Amino acid sequence: MRKTSITLGLMFLLLLIGSAQGAVLTQCPPVGADVGCGILITITASSGGSATSFNVIAASSPSQGPYDNSEDTLVGVLNSSGATVNTLALTSTTDIFGFDGDGPCTVTPNPGNCNSADPNGYAGPGVTFSGLSANGRSGVVNFTGGLADGQSRWFGLEESLTPSQILPGGVPEPGSIALFTSGFGALVVYARRRRANS
Repeated sequence: MRKTSITLGLMFLLLLIGSAQGAVLTQCPPVGADVGCGILITITASSGGSATSFNVIAASSPSQGPYDNSEDTLVGVLNSSGATVNTLALTSTTDIFGFDGDGPCTVTPNPGNCNSADPNGYAGPGVTFSGLSANGRSGVVNFTGGLADGQSRWFGLEESLTPSQILPGGVPEPGSIALFTSGFGALVVYARRRRANS
């Protein structure tokens, strides 16, 4: 009896280890050779819980290589911050935004709900790109209508990436930008009045 329970316990442990190594990040649909995200970027609130400051954590699925069996990565973004996120700036030491026309929306299978306005086929539904540097190493991922807390979106990036190659930039929130702008405007008005009264 004891030998049976030890054997069952070992089998359960091996099953857990195997499933962790082959975990599929399901925030991305099946695309090309992948059945889930190659990399998942999770946006969380900072330790202070501020809705205008975020931590960005990237994790990879060891079972998902390049979706095109060559050199491109399927990326998911999960918002767990407690606030809506509109943009995500990313940088890298490699040309992650050096789009060359073989995005996830150009391979088979793909989910068919891609952003048709993206000529290179890298943008998933509700995703656009802007501010791309000439060397393709930085850019901004835009979430049309905002990415609400608990929601996810997906897109493709160039190269066969590891999480350490994706460096997050800022995640500006409209509320914080508006607050900064109005505060700066009030400061300018105050300074002009003070000069006029001097």
